[in-house]
Amino acid sequence: MKNLRYTFIIAGLTAMSLNSCNVLKTDIVEDPNFPSVGSVQNNATKAQLDALAIGQIATARDGLATYLQVVGTLGKEIFNFNSTESRWMTELNGLRPIDNSAFYNGATTAFGLPIRHANITLASLNITTSVSDQQKNGYRGLANTFKGLAMLYQLNVQYTNGIRLNIEDPFKPSKAVSYTESLAGIAKVLDEGATQLDGAGAAFPFALPSGYAGFTTPATFKRFNRAIALRVALYQKDFTKAAALLPQTFYNATGDLNAGPKHNFNATPPDVQNPLLNTSTVRIVAVQKLIEDAEAGDARVAAKVKEQAAPLSYTSGVTYSSKYLTSVYTGANDPVSIIRNEELVLIAAEIAAQQGNAAEATRLINIVRKAAGLSDYKGLTTKDALINSILKERLYSLFYEGHRWVDMRRYEKLGEIYLPVAGMKVLERLERPVAEVNWDNANP
Repeated sequence: MKNLRYTFIIAGLTAMSLNSCNVLKTDIVEDPNFPSVGSVQNNATKAQLDALAIGQIATARDGLATYLQVVGTLGKEIFNFNSTESRWMTELNGLRPIDNSAFYNGATTAFGLPIRHANITLASLNITTSVSDQQKNGYRGLANTFKGLAMLYQLNVQYTNGIRLNIEDPFKPSKAVSYTESLAGIAKVLDEGATQLDGAGAAFPFALPSGYAGFTTPATFKRFNRAIALRVALYQKDFTKAAALLPQTFYNATGDLNAGPKHNFNATPPDVQNPLLNTSTVRIVAVQKLIEDAEAGDARVAAKVKEQAAPLSYTSGVTYSSKYLTSVYTGANDPVSIIRNEELVLIAAEIAAQQGNAAEATRLINIVRKAAGLSDYKGLTTKDALINSILKERLYSLFYEGHRWVDMRRYEKLGEIYLPVAGMKVLERLERPVAEVNWDNANP
């Protein structure tokens, strides 16, 4: 997929998109090679709208590596043995104070660009006559789906800080609201996207890349939208709503557990390679005890980590060793899943457990366990026991996919996370980025 993130220039975009830079109220500088924001907001052509749509898909990948590695570290699932940056091991593990201007704040700020991108697309569609109203709904549904996803990533790391729900005017953003209000606002954005997809006809007016195979029409893409909405309902602890959303997703208890939309990458410019690869300076290791605690023969472990002949060690402000290097991604063109059917099956199990249907929860747990080459679950079938079992299955099924820390937090189990080095702590959230703090101080 071509990387179209530079298809247009957005002046003053970054700060109020939750970027750590300062706001610069400058005039738009026209790029002679590419259209500007001004041009796409002045009766944008279909070609420009198509570029915005594909650019939206490209920018949705921004911040992915930082996000997954930050939340994986915070949950003591993986560690980043980065030879040039010790703060991955110190500050993110509570060994030094967290810094709201450090690189790891990209886990929040990088998702400002897809939100701003979506807002530009939505504004452009209000003032163009180049496509039909039905076609407009296709662009809108895609934009709001990715907008809701980006907002959810931001909220996951900001947690009780909340997020700004309205940054349509980046120089007059709304104030951040509570965690509960933030989740409700994200759900509203996703619901708007779903309604727009309902009104988008049988086909999108643009083509989607190969990672979205099976999700290339408004109706099938809506299943992706509803899957993200289901994730939101889970975080809201609204299991009645979650049960209603589940059949609207691409959930299939007997289907391919890896099915689902994926981010595409391509090492050939102008696109970018998969950013989650191990390199000579960045080695992502699994926390060794998690691997040692896995059941013998668990195929998920064999698929996601590779035992090394000698332990990998890190010493810079902290000393830690692990025998297990992650192997989830090994090629520059490897796609990265956004949400998979395996997660949906485990969400279905969680809904069943929460609603007192132990038999259904157990059945679904066993589907995942069988796929991993394990025997059936033989533990207690009380709600608490089943939830603990589901959290364990999620750890190994969704390893390095950004869930462990959030899962343990939403069940108030952060204190149960294993700390492999004396003095380490599990942080509840990141700090609000410095640019946001400065903006709020200057605009009370």
